[in-house]
This record gives sequence, structure tokens and C-alpha cells, in this order.
Amino acid sequence: MNPTSEDFVKLQGFAKSFNHHIMPNSATTVTALYRGDTCFGYGDTIYLPVYYPAFHPEVARPRDVVQVMSDWRASMQISGKTGYVGVPFDNINNSGEIGNFPEETMNKLGLVRMHRELYTI
Repeated sequence: MNPTSEDFVKLQGFAKSFNHHIMPNSATTVTALYRGDTCFGYGDTIYLPVYYPAFHPEVARPRDVVQVMSDWRASMQISGKTGYVGVPFDNINNSGEIGNFPEETMNKLGLVRMHRELYTI
């Protein structure tokens, strides 16, 4: 669905009616779910790379992290793609420790939290 279309704008209004937000994104396909003439939901499918960085705390320097993330952002922008960065949910890693990527750090890297939790098959 085209993010500038009238149907998309209507679907955004529908999503707001139950505290949801549909972010317009060229790499996302949004489909409205209908039963007869009644819209009862929507789904968005994301077809793009998700980058899950891992930096050794005793080896990687802060500048290494900034350089890698900047290079990755640039490669996505040059290729015309919108990429995503995956970090541990709520910044907790598998060991139950606070991760190195709090939202404030991600924002400084020019990245915006999508407020999505992903599961795998």
C-alpha cells in the first residue's frame, strides 16, 4: 500500500483508534484485513536486512562501534534500502545483563527504536 494513498491514511487512522501506529516505510508492505466491508486489522511485512551487531567488551573500542554502525547505515542508504539493527529486547542480553545499546546510544547513532519484538519460527 502506497504510504501517500488515501487508503493508507485511512488505515493509519484505523490503527490510531486502538493505540497503534503504522510507520510509512518503502521497505514495508502493509495489508488491511477485512471481513466483508469491515476492516478488523492490518499486518505489515518487512523485507529488508536486520543487522545484529555484537562487539566484544574487552576488545572493541567505542570508536569501533560508531564506525561499524556508520558504515552499515551508509551501505543501506547507498543501496536504497532501509535497514534495521537488532539489539537485545529491553537491552537485556541472554545472560540477563544490561546490554551495551540503550536507546540513548542508539539515538546518538542516528537510529530510532521501532518498538517491535520479533520471534523466529
